[in-house]
Amino acid sequence: MQQQPTVAFFGATGGCANACLALALQAGYHCSALARTPSKLHNLLQQLNVPESAIAKYLTVTEGDIYDHEAVQKTLYLDGRPVDLIVSGLGGKPRFEYGIKATLDNPTICQDGVRTILSAARSCPQKPRIVIISTTGLSDTRDVPLLMLPLYHWLLKVPHEDKKVMEKLVEAEMQKPEEERAIDGYLMVRPSLLVNGDGDGLSKIKTGTDEKPAVGYYISRRDVGLWIFERIIHQASLTECQYWGQKVSLTV
Repeated sequence: MQQQPTVAFFGATGGCANACLALALQAGYHCSALARTPSKLHNLLQQLNVPESAIAKYLTVTEGDIYDHEAVQKTLYLDGRPVDLIVSGLGGKPRFEYGIKATLDNPTICQDGVRTILSAARSCPQKPRIVIISTTGLSDTRDVPLLMLPLYHWLLKVPHEDKKVMEKLVEAEMQKPEEERAIDGYLMVRPSLLVNGDGDGLSKIKTGTDEKPAVGYYISRRDVGLWIFERIIHQASLTECQYWGQKVSLTV
């Protein structure tokens, strides 16, 4: 029987990554997570009905932030071994300058975080794979409804610029000679506009690629976490997923 993969989560208090982490713990996967405030992560998992026993048995939390190289490196190991998979759900909090200019509390959090993760992973003797949660609106092929374009260009301009750089960093890493790479593979998840709520379920999620994207208005954070868990983590092996090396759009 294939051994279950171990998973490191960054941005674990964010809706998508948090939902995925909750499902992994409920299913008995050993996970690690980096958290600035571990108690906040603990409370969020309880709100998603993760049993206290599962949190205690399967989750290892490192306190720190994504700029702390040592803390990031520590998160990449469980029981002295590198994790098999990294899930990054990093993102900033929106704010408005002068009441109208949309930006983030940290406009470069995604690219900075992925740089730190890649730097820390470079020393791992066995290279993990990485899943990064990005966004629609970055593709050369239109992957958002026409009615949503003004919103994307105004409200989401700053986070999109950050996520573009994040994606390029991961792609550039895989262009290096194999012995120099920090990762063994990547998958970029590009959800449409994220909303809160219970979600519509796996069967309702539409999946596309960069060449033929799935176009839709929204998807819940829980559904994104569900898709990552079911289609990547909860498989016979990580290699079962057909989307490695691709940018996958998700919507309902």
